[in-house]
Amino acid sequence: MLHQAQTGAPCLSFDIVTDNLGSDRTEYPMTAYMVAGTQASSVHLNNVIVMKMSNLHCTTKPDEDQESDDEDDEDEEEDEEKKPNMTFAFIKHEGCVTRIRTTNFRNSVLAASWSELGVVNVWNITQQLQAVDDPILLERYNLTNVTTPVRPLYSFNGHQQEGFGIDWCPTELGVLATGDCRRDIHIWKPNEGGTWNVDQRPLVGHTNSVEDIQWSPNERNVLASCSVDKSIRIWDTRAGPQKACMLTAENAHQSDVNVISWNQQGTIYS
Repeated sequence: MLHQAQTGAPCLSFDIVTDNLGSDRTEYPMTAYMVAGTQASSVHLNNVIVMKMSNLHCTTKPDEDQESDDEDDEDEEEDEEKKPNMTFAFIKHEGCVTRIRTTNFRNSVLAASWSELGVVNVWNITQQLQAVDDPILLERYNLTNVTTPVRPLYSFNGHQQEGFGIDWCPTELGVLATGDCRRDIHIWKPNEGGTWNVDQRPLVGHTNSVEDIQWSPNERNVLASCSVDKSIRIWDTRAGPQKACMLTAENAHQSDVNVISWNQQGTIYS
């Protein structure tokens, strides 16, 4: 498939929302849910955008020669039926969204967003996902959102600078790690009632901006990070912040390391 859509303001970051439509889809048309964060021209014009992309058809016609012009009219009607749909629900966001990541937690879908203002917000986007599924709910949501804007579940302003590194732990739901441009990484643990305990003591190791964070896919206390300091570090969060770094690859690259990812099939050392 190949489809194009416009979100208005450009988006620096997006994430796919895990749904219940199956992970091995083969039938067209397809549907996907996403969340993105804008980089608008003014701080107060930014949004978290919850979107549904539906009626997504295959954009090629394999095993068809398309030899005859007699089929043109029929093809045009078919093309009309196969036009993709995109539905949006907006959440006002203070500052440009530099990175956004989602998770499923306690029967809700949460999105954590980094703001250029140095604040990390956690949003419950379950209502917005329901709204993009139902035109009546979406109209009601848009009317309500004008007078009563959605507020984040939780906000953390303990970082000294803005950042890009952020990731939800896949093996211990609700646990979050955030890293900033100063060099600090903070670990979040969920409480009851939609709040988090954020360890005010950052993990000690990096000497420059933390560009990306990724929790291990199979070790609940292990995460990896990469930095402008050219290093890659592996952390064990069971240890104190001063001793949490258990493996370091100094000068892993000749320049900044901006992105990192785990081998999903391997051990923590793959």
